[in-house]
Amino acid sequence: MIRLAEIFQDGMVLQRGKNVRLWGTTDHRQVLEVFLNGKKVAQQEAEGDFDVFLPAQEAMENAEIRIAGEAAGESDQPDEVNLENVDFGEVWVAGGQSNMEFMLQYDVHADEVIANANDPHLRFFDVGEFAFEGEKEENLKFLAFHWDRWHSFEPEEAPYMSAVGIYYAKALRERLQVPVGIVGCNWGGTSASCWLPEEDLRQDDELKVYMEEYDQAASKIKDMEKYLQKDRDYRARTGSESAQASSDNMLKNEAVKAMNPLIRPLAGLFSVMHPMGPHHEWRPAGLYYTMQQKIAGFTARGFLWYQGCSDDTHARLYARLLTTLIRRWRSDWKEELPFLFVQLAPFETWMNSTGKNYPILRAQQQYVADHVSGCHMASIMDIGSRYDIHPKNKQPVGERLAALSLHYVYQTAGEKKAYEAPRISRIRREGSALRVKFDYAPDGLELVPSDSPFAGLDYLFRIWADRKPVKATFMIAGDEILIHSPQLQEAEEICLSFANRPYEIVNLKARGGFPARPMPKRIVK
Repeated sequence: MIRLAEIFQDGMVLQRGKNVRLWGTTDHRQVLEVFLNGKKVAQQEAEGDFDVFLPAQEAMENAEIRIAGEAAGESDQPDEVNLENVDFGEVWVAGGQSNMEFMLQYDVHADEVIANANDPHLRFFDVGEFAFEGEKEENLKFLAFHWDRWHSFEPEEAPYMSAVGIYYAKALRERLQVPVGIVGCNWGGTSASCWLPEEDLRQDDELKVYMEEYDQAASKIKDMEKYLQKDRDYRARTGSESAQASSDNMLKNEAVKAMNPLIRPLAGLFSVMHPMGPHHEWRPAGLYYTMQQKIAGFTARGFLWYQGCSDDTHARLYARLLTTLIRRWRSDWKEELPFLFVQLAPFETWMNSTGKNYPILRAQQQYVADHVSGCHMASIMDIGSRYDIHPKNKQPVGERLAALSLHYVYQTAGEKKAYEAPRISRIRREGSALRVKFDYAPDGLELVPSDSPFAGLDYLFRIWADRKPVKATFMIAGDEILIHSPQLQEAEEICLSFANRPYEIVNLKARGGFPARPMPKRIVK
C-alpha cells in the first residue's frame, strides 16, 4: 500500500516553479506513476521509503494528483493515492514560538478579518504539537482539531491559524495573485535549541550549554514512572477547559502591570511545571524530531521565523544559535532558502519575564540579518506592549515580513514601497552637534505622536561623554537627526533604543514606512 507523509492531503498547496518532492512508503516493490490532471508527469521505482518529484508547474488551482502502483495483492485492485483540490502557488514555513503560534482569533482585528475570511486559495497547515514520540497515540494532551490538516481561509477555520502567517499570506496573495500556503511549525515558550538536532548542540563548544543544562535537570529524575505520572497530570491540567479559558482570556486581552485576573489563573496553572525531562516540550533537541522532521523537505519558497523570547537567558549566544538553526533547516530542505524573521518587540514585564536582556537579543538578531546570506529582519519596535510579551496587533508583523519577501525574494520591480526599517548609517561630529544619518528613509523621518511617555527622541537616543549621560536637544532634518549640546564635543558613545528604560516604544519612523531599528553603543569618531 502507498502511504504518503501526513502533510500530503486534499486541499494542500504545493510550490510553483520548483520540482516538488512527494515522499512516503510502500509495503512492496512496485513502479509508481504520478499523474497531474490525468497526465503522467513522473515515474519512480519504489520499495519501502520513497521520494518522487513532480516537475515544476505554473500556478494553478484545484488540480488532481494520482499516484498509482502495481495491482496490490489478490484483490487485483489498483494501489493508488488520489489527491484533490490541490493548488500550486507560494509556500512558506512559519516557525518559532508563541508570537508565531498566536492564533488569529486573539488578534486585535480578529472579528473583522475572520468575518471576511472567504479565500479558498489561501491555505494553512499546522504541524501537530507533540512533545515526544507516541504522545498522539497516548492521547495525553488536548488534540486540536486544526493540527495536521490543511485548512482554507474561511470563517470556521481562520480563527485557529497563525495571525502572523495569515497577514503575511494575505499580503502575498494580494500582490502576486497566486495561491498561498503557510505551513506552521511552532510552539509557545520554545527556545531555538528545541528545533535543532542534538548533535548540532553537543558538538558546538558554546551551544552545548543547552544540552548540559538539560542533562543536569534530567539527572534529577530518579523514578521514571513517577516522572511520567507528573507529566500526565500536568498535561491533563493545562489541557482542561478551565486552562484553555484562562489562556484564551489572557491572549485576547492586553495585559496591565499587576498580575490581574487576566494572568493570575494561568500563572497558577503553570506554577507547578512538569519536570524537565524526555517528555518536556521545551527540552533542547526535542521538537526537531517530533515536529520539524515531519515536514522537512516539503518544497517551499522560504522560512518565516518569530522567536527569541525564551533564549534571553543566553542572549549573547543567540546569533550563534539562530545561525546554526538556519544552516540546519536549509540543509534539511537541501536548498539555501530565504529566511525572514522578526526582531523582538519591546516590553517591560510579563508574568515572570522581563525585557531586560532584549536589547542584547535584538543586537544578536541584527547581526544575523547582516552576516547570514538570504536573511532579512522585520522590525516591530513600534508595536510592543509594555506589560504583554504578546503584542495583539499582528497585522504589521505579517505585512512587514511580506514587504521584505516581495522586495528581496520576489523582486517586485517598479514599486516604490517601504521594505526595510530605517537604520543609522553614519554619525558625524560637527562641533557641538552630531549629525546622525539613516538609510531606508527616502522621504525623510518623522516622529509619530504617541501616548507613551517613553517614546520621544530624548528617550530613544542615549549619549555619553566621559562615561556620563549627556542631555541634548534633537531636530529631524530629512533623513538625518541633528543633536545639539555643549557637551557633544566630547561625546564618546551613542546608542538608539538599546535598553528597556523602562519600556521604549519607537515612534521615530521613515515617512510612510517603518520604525527605526535599535543600535547598540557606537563610538563617535
